[in-house]
Amino acid sequence: MPLHYHYALIPVAATIGWIAKSKSGVHSNSSRRTGIQRQSTQRRNDLWSLNTSLVILMSSSVSFLLGSHLTLLFTRNTSFTWAPDNANHNHMAYTAMDRQLPRVEHEHSNDGLLYEKRPEGKFPVGGKHIVAHGIPRTASTLLFNMVGVCNFLYLMRNEPQNTSYIEPKYIKFKSQLDQYLLQTNGTKIYKTHIELENFLRFDVVLFTTAKDKKEAATIKASLEEQGHDIAYVQDMQSLREGGIPHVAHDFAFGYGLSKEDEDDLVEYFSKWEILRQCCGQQMSQYWRNDLFPEIYRKVTIMKHHPFCADYDIDEMEKSFMETKLYSWIDAYPNMRPFNKPSLLDEELNGTYCSSYNELVKTQVLDFYGQPRRNENITTGKWTEEEHLIFLEGLRQGWLNHPLKIAKMLKTRTPMQVHLHLKDYILGALGKTPMSEDNEEEKME
Repeated sequence: MPLHYHYALIPVAATIGWIAKSKSGVHSNSSRRTGIQRQSTQRRNDLWSLNTSLVILMSSSVSFLLGSHLTLLFTRNTSFTWAPDNANHNHMAYTAMDRQLPRVEHEHSNDGLLYEKRPEGKFPVGGKHIVAHGIPRTASTLLFNMVGVCNFLYLMRNEPQNTSYIEPKYIKFKSQLDQYLLQTNGTKIYKTHIELENFLRFDVVLFTTAKDKKEAATIKASLEEQGHDIAYVQDMQSLREGGIPHVAHDFAFGYGLSKEDEDDLVEYFSKWEILRQCCGQQMSQYWRNDLFPEIYRKVTIMKHHPFCADYDIDEMEKSFMETKLYSWIDAYPNMRPFNKPSLLDEELNGTYCSSYNELVKTQVLDFYGQPRRNENITTGKWTEEEHLIFLEGLRQGWLNHPLKIAKMLKTRTPMQVHLHLKDYILGALGKTPMSEDNEEEKME
């Protein structure tokens, strides 16, 4: 019998014992006071009071039992608010019916509401937007992509109908918070570098970064004290010691993924991390410096990249595109941004990385694809000849490939091509084009 039923029987047993004792006392008194009318009347009144107490106590016990039973029925249909254990590897969401509920502690959130504290190492799933935060150059993009891909895997295994609603975005300004975080359709995964205090008034789950294990523990405790729902702090020390397998293991456990999923994550992100450092707009600053023409290199203050020069980057790009996770993600248009070195890059095609690296060499592209003092790159209003080459690129089907058009032009960067395309589309729609001189605008 469940424990709560035993508790419910306590008042019943107590009542029965009380009645038995009272009746014994009544019979003893009656034998000594036979024939006394006043005592008989008192005895009847006592029995009436006892019967009334019995009814009240029995009603309370029945109500307790009924309430306990309804509570059990309710919890049988309530899913966990955290990812399941990966012990069974059956890719199904656990409920209270599937296994015994763990001991749950309760805490108060920043808005005073009571919420359940997750078991250590488990991540929240469903119902909240996710913010991946970190200061630049602390592997914050790895964190962002790991969160997005693992959410994708979790939904594929448990809620496949919601997989197409994941949406990655970059939050650059505080003014964008209301626009993005008040949306209720689907799971939004945001990358940002702005202060976390700005997210306190929103119901979001936080992932962030730290320099070492000590700082990670301090940050986690501080954010929890402030009222944030903090899921994970990725630190550079652990990343250097354990590499991608360490992070993949933490996330597979946190989201309740299987060992096979964990192995797929290691394969996928081990190759993605190479592309991330050796290719694209946000490549390693050391590799970018290695690619620059000698006249622009910071030889005395910048060290060489440790491994980018050792790879055939096209072969690595193709190998990455052949992984299982890449093909799964590519099947969902909303997920494809995670298959790129950064949100700012174009989709991979097997030669994207070598093409971009060539532009870094010849056009001296800096971070975000901006040119650095290259006399071949022009600014301001486009010439008729440049526009004709631009149109030829569109006829070649390169609407979404400004890098290819930039290679044809040789006088414009991919960013300039992107902005010119916006002007061209706005002009075709009869709207006011953007300024041709706005070279500093960045694609986020």
